[in-house]
Amino acid sequence: MTKEKNKDHLYRVSRFTPERLARLPHEVSGYARAIGGMPKSHLEVFDKRGWLLPFLFTYDALLWGRWDYWLEIRQKGTITGSGPIPQIEWADLGSARTLATKNMFTSCLSHHEATIDHFSDWLLWGLASTDEKPRISAKLNEHFYREFDLFLVLDNPTDYLSQVLCDETGKGYKSGLGYFPTPFPITRMMVEMTHGDGDPEEKKRQAVMDPCVGTGAMLLPASNYFLRGYAQDISGIAVKLCKIQMYFYAPWYASPGDVTGYDKMEVPIQLVPAIPSRKGKITTDQFAFAF
Repeated sequence: MTKEKNKDHLYRVSRFTPERLARLPHEVSGYARAIGGMPKSHLEVFDKRGWLLPFLFTYDALLWGRWDYWLEIRQKGTITGSGPIPQIEWADLGSARTLATKNMFTSCLSHHEATIDHFSDWLLWGLASTDEKPRISAKLNEHFYREFDLFLVLDNPTDYLSQVLCDETGKGYKSGLGYFPTPFPITRMMVEMTHGDGDPEEKKRQAVMDPCVGTGAMLLPASNYFLRGYAQDISGIAVKLCKIQMYFYAPWYASPGDVTGYDKMEVPIQLVPAIPSRKGKITTDQFAFAF
């Protein structure tokens, strides 16, 4: 899925036993049976919707255990008795590994045909979040296929796609968008100060709402406390990128399913206050992470 490069200092494989590492290909292959096996090359990506999921499930099981936790809840149909939410330790934005991961995203978008829309559609197809095949050339698909490194994204979790969207906007992408994201360390601090205390089991049963979600900078840290969430945003591309990041880090928001055990709440807890428009009602792209 990436170029063959010496990335031992980034992957830190010494953390894992040889036996655990040896199981990874078998686990990927096992998940891939649902899509008829892994793509043998980039040419098969267009015919294998959800081809990234076997990697996502396998790497997450190695690192955080969130998809296993959520899929077990989905299978039981209730959050009751599910135990503590697996916590993500968000990465330091200034570390060498997060910088390398950010550079990987930059490299994905370095192709002369690449746009943030193309890249988001390609990822959504790979994550089985859309039924529409990405409308890109074989050359661009090959570039994404070789450059994108899902393990780095999962191993160094942070709000990468807000940085990507901000960079692309600065280069002229939909210059009227006016995308100015709140830095992730600040949104983390806000969520932890507001929701970090209290009964974890009580929080799991509650729902949160972000009325101007962007790429999910508030919802990502909230996923350490809440299993149910709703969101909307005026930017369609921001909503796409938010969905992608929920697949990466917060499966209960990405794939809520029919799950019981939540408190009945007429109004979800708002992570940030909605800002009314001076021009009246505005059209937003909306989606519910849970039903």
